Amino acid sequence: MESGPVDNSYSSWCEISASSLRTNLEQVRAHLAANTLLGVVVKSNAYGHGIVAVSDLASASGADWLIVNSISEAVTLRDAGITLPLYVCGPILPAQVPQILDIDARVVVSDAEVLKAIIDASEAAKQPVKIHLKLETGTHRQGIPLSQLLPLAQRIALLPYVEFEGLTTHYADIEDTTEHEFAMGQLKQLQNAEAELASLGTSIPIVHSANSAATLIWPETHGGLVRVGIAAYGLWPSRETYATALQRASEPTLGYVLPQLNPVLSWRTRISHINQVPAGDYVGYGRTFRATYPMRMAVLPVGYFEGYRRALSNAAHVLIHGVRAPVRGRICMNMCMVDVTHIPDAKVNDVATLVGSQGDEAVSIEQLAEWAGTINYEMVTAIHSDQPRLVVQ
Repeated sequence: MESGPVDNSYSSWCEISASSLRTNLEQVRAHLAANTLLGVVVKSNAYGHGIVAVSDLASASGADWLIVNSISEAVTLRDAGITLPLYVCGPILPAQVPQILDIDARVVVSDAEVLKAIIDASEAAKQPVKIHLKLETGTHRQGIPLSQLLPLAQRIALLPYVEFEGLTTHYADIEDTTEHEFAMGQLKQLQNAEAELASLGTSIPIVHSANSAATLIWPETHGGLVRVGIAAYGLWPSRETYATALQRASEPTLGYVLPQLNPVLSWRTRISHINQVPAGDYVGYGRTFRATYPMRMAVLPVGYFEGYRRALSNAAHVLIHGVRAPVRGRICMNMCMVDVTHIPDAKVNDVATLVGSQGDEAVSIEQLAEWAGTINYEMVTAIHSDQPRLVVQ
């Protein structure tokens, strides 16, 4: 995504491509059955992309539900005028239950105290609450063992205001491997639980388990709802997921079309200063870089507070005038330094691209993640919320 005209008052900002998000959701939708709901995960500030802006775009681009982590995120969206169904996938506290009724959200339940609070609040208000029970199948994070879930579901079926809307689970490693036997075993446990509940006279409107990786490569996991996070933002969940998708696309009998995901986020800043560094002098804290010849060093007003991680010190590159400029010295809390000796026309206020394309070059989130020794999820969610998110076409 090339940089467009941006107000010069911004020293650093993120650009959020509306067209890329829309295209990604269209690509995902093409993999779904007509009766499968498309849930877009906007938790954690929409994976660093800006929760309100992305929720608005997703609402206009075919999302059926929005998925958040917390009650506070759900409140933020309701306060912003978002009317799509909201699904809170993270833990909630009993004291937060009244807010669920206020904002009309559905929630995941895997705790007896939370369920009791929901029962009490819904009966007191005479207001229905939709809940999804989470089955423990192998992650041991949230979840209820089947032996406890079955009597709980039967109890809920007798309640006047608590609606057992969904049964769910979460995969432990579907995106971390090209061998998916464990994930398929988790799916089988979910299907068995659904069958046992049906035999007891309890039918569940929505059974769901698919995250981005499952949505992209395993249609048998789709169920009534998919929960698409990282893929909505144009990023593959992992190399292993991409490798599996490539392998499926290579088999004509499967009829599988490889999704063409487009990164939604670019991150840019401006040169705030240019220093002349004599040969033999050091750059930055700890003297981790020493100039071996006279150098020009550009200062950029982003550092690890803004989300440009310290682990990128002496490892990453940014783009200036479409040319790679290596980071030199340690990344500071609010600044970093890059070598522009080989870019003689670089000057103060020029745009530097931290993530995205400029000219014929590009720096991807995956490159940053590799340099920092982490994953693309962490890199985008680490971009501080004080960085403006500007929606571009």
